[in-house]
Amino acid sequence: MLLNKKTTGSILATLLFAFAIVALQPVNAFADKPENEENEEEKTFRFENESLLNFFDANQEISQLQRQTQERMAETVGQLDLTLERFNQIARANQIGALQGGAFTDEEVNAFNQLGPQISQLQREQQTMITTILEEKGFTTTSYQEVLNEYRTDQDLQAHVRELLRERRRQEILEERRKEAEENAEQEQG
Repeated sequence: MLLNKKTTGSILATLLFAFAIVALQPVNAFADKPENEENEEEKTFRFENESLLNFFDANQEISQLQRQTQERMAETVGQLDLTLERFNQIARANQIGALQGGAFTDEEVNAFNQLGPQISQLQREQQTMITTILEEKGFTTTSYQEVLNEYRTDQDLQAHVRELLRERRRQEILEERRKEAEENAEQEQG
């Protein structure tokens, strides 16, 4: 079964977007601590601490969004008795023009054709939301990718982000305790 140019374009865009998402995979800020971390001198980084914290927060939000979108896509393709994995296999075969090889049933190809626009829409929504998250955190896709690339390759930067997160959490706890003390004092006086 042949696809029209619009459907093929949508599927190609879907696959390209899926590839782009792989590049935006979430980072693990709590990876194992290097043994020599505590003996090193204070290192400076080309990103400000606030940007690094925003990067981490954006990464967490994007990771959650990606999980939710994957679940929605799996539910969508499941409505026509496909798995997301099988849908992606058909999409890859379609991209290289190999749908007619007999590897897919007519029912699978028909389901793929019906689902393509819905999956593309879910991915466009996800991309829009990712862009919004990045903008809210002060990033463009390019600037976020720069931090991500450096973060993935620089253990010192990873350790620095872990320390920033610890310090932020300590400050949050202190603020919570201060508010509790104020509330307790007000209750005792009132």
